Amino acid sequence: MKKVIFLLFFLAQSLFASAQLFVEGTELTLLNTSAYLEASPLRRTDGTYHFQIDYGQKPDSKTKPGECLTDNKARRFEFRSTVDGLNFLFEHGWEVVLTSDVGDMRRFLLKRR
Repeated sequence: MKKVIFLLFFLAQSLFASAQLFVEGTELTLLNTSAYLEASPLRRTDGTYHFQIDYGQKPDSKTKPGECLTDNKARRFEFRSTVDGLNFLFEHGWEVVLTSDVGDMRRFLLKRR
């Protein structure tokens, strides 16, 4: 019986765990992001994509402009397509609520799920 309760407890904890998402090595948390972020796919010359993220961060002299999705060591993620990047963001707790075109660039407004 104790094993079943113990197992159910850990399963319940996993439902409330959130996936880690980083922008230039800075983890996005409830303390620094609120409910929305804007993602802009940037196509590279080799056909892969990076996603530039605006979560309302303040400019930082140490960080170059164009802050992109990274792992915890600030290595940028490369995506095969825009949809690949949006699926990655969805898997990490964000969903697209609005798409807009600004010039020749598409931007996605995402909301925390």
